[in-house]
Amino acid sequence: MKLPLFKKRPAHSLLFITEAKTFRVDFDKAGVLIGEMDAINISCPTTAKLAECVGQIAAGKPFGRKVWLLYMRLPIALLTIPSMQVEGVDEATLLQALQFELEGLTGQSTLDAKLAYHLLSNKDEMSTYWVSQINQLHFEDVHKALKKAGSQLGGLLHPAAMPQSLANPEHEDWLRMECWSRQLVALRRHPDSSFSMQLFSLDYRHWHTQLEQWLHEQGEVPHTETLLNDMIELLPETAYTVHLGNTERLPDWLALWAGSLAGKTPPPAPMQIHQSKLNKDLLLMASGGSVAVLICVGHLSWHLYQAQHYTHEAEALKKIETSMTALRKSSADNREKRDKLKTKLDKLKGDSDTLPQMIKALQHRPSRLLAAVASGRPENLVLEEVVAENDDIKIRGVSLDAVSTNKLAGYLELKLADLGWEILAPTKKNMNLLEDGGPWEFEIALRDKGIDGFHHEPKKQ
Repeated sequence: MKLPLFKKRPAHSLLFITEAKTFRVDFDKAGVLIGEMDAINISCPTTAKLAECVGQIAAGKPFGRKVWLLYMRLPIALLTIPSMQVEGVDEATLLQALQFELEGLTGQSTLDAKLAYHLLSNKDEMSTYWVSQINQLHFEDVHKALKKAGSQLGGLLHPAAMPQSLANPEHEDWLRMECWSRQLVALRRHPDSSFSMQLFSLDYRHWHTQLEQWLHEQGEVPHTETLLNDMIELLPETAYTVHLGNTERLPDWLALWAGSLAGKTPPPAPMQIHQSKLNKDLLLMASGGSVAVLICVGHLSWHLYQAQHYTHEAEALKKIETSMTALRKSSADNREKRDKLKTKLDKLKGDSDTLPQMIKALQHRPSRLLAAVASGRPENLVLEEVVAENDDIKIRGVSLDAVSTNKLAGYLELKLADLGWEILAPTKKNMNLLEDGGPWEFEIALRDKGIDGFHHEPKKQ
């Protein structure tokens, strides 16, 4: 008689959850992958569907004892706050400070959000934190779904910024750009093992210029690489590129994550983990509260007697408070009217001071524009025409590469800042006449900002 064979349960399972599919690998305690990667046709567009997605995957194949989730749509942000505000504070106070900064950055309430953070740097008296957030109820649903499947949540984090080089984990000084959902993550690993990072919104029209400035600040880097997902943007060329859309490259990338997650030291990233709700301080408070209840019962009769006396006095004070509130409101309204009049007068005065400067600047606009175009035109760019359309000036031409147009626009924005023009982001059209792409037809628009564009000292001609 043959004895039944029991398959050993893996120590860890790792899920890479995207908007289209989910990819799963299992690995042992040392971070070595077990078996092949599974591609599962289960997507998760929002964190509200995350628990349902995890439950469906668990029904198909049991998870390991600990489950790690790399969720591509997990919101992340960078927050920089003065170091003196958070120096020496407890974790609860630090979380409150980060939530306040995040609300100011996104304009969305974090009252029901669960926040995770990682300190990236602390220099020049400023602390930079990398944070992720998820709705508290959505996170609890994920924890319950994994508990129902007989597993423990190791951590929930964004798949950005794998802390090792994709080309060679032995590299100690490298730079990587990663394209994710409407977001570009730029990561720099320094020789001292520290990390610096920058996030760029792909919805912001000047993100190319911001990226070029950040890359310039990094200086020379021995190794550069690019990680592309479904979101593909025109990025500067690097020495090494990985495209996650090619599923053959995914296991190697997930293996790097597995090795990092299995280590004794957690990866340098904000990780959402489940914490027990049992609070020792709360238990001590409860026991102390019981004693307080006994004391309160002894004084209940005396308080009932005093309540009648204070009720009469409270009614009298309430009438006085109502009268004072009306007076304060009237005073506040008068101050608001005065402030509005003062603001209007200050603006009129500023406009009157600005008009001579504006007239002088308008006289020099054509010559300044032509001079700036002549001195700032890159070699790979040919101008065809400069025309006026409505209130805009349009500069049109052809560029052999996609970067020279941005350089010219940045140069014009720097040189013509005092002439009341807003330099709009260049529009480009790839003519695909060359084997490697290009040339590009481009148009740079200069929009007149009106008198508000001259509220500063003009540059000396």
